[in-house]
Amino acid sequence: MLLALAMAAGCVPMILMGVGGAAGIGTYKWIEGTMEKDYPRPMQETYNAAMEAAKKLNIKITADQYGPSESRINGSTQDGTTVKVDLIARPNEITTVKIRFGMMGNADWSAYYHRQIMRILHIPDQP
Repeated sequence: MLLALAMAAGCVPMILMGVGGAAGIGTYKWIEGTMEKDYPRPMQETYNAAMEAAKKLNIKITADQYGPSESRINGSTQDGTTVKVDLIARPNEITTVKIRFGMMGNADWSAYYHRQIMRILHIPDQP
């Protein structure tokens, strides 16, 4: 009986970690001027969506680098604000996208860019 309880108790944290990990996919994280979001899509598909979103937002691409594990897009807006997009491949075909507008970051523009990526990938916007 005690062995069964000990084994069951060990499973609860693992189950909660799994639920917490899945919940993180739909949320934004704002860290020191950079807005980060996980997308349930592979790197190539997410990178293509980020490039298409940049074009829709009239961002002039100044440099881009694609890699299967890490990619980067640099650009500027029409008023000269720099835009940096970093993409990192995670396990289970999840790609983390980090977006920063300007030196200090702009949460509104970063969120708008993320919403464009979500539309292109056909991911519903969270309330």
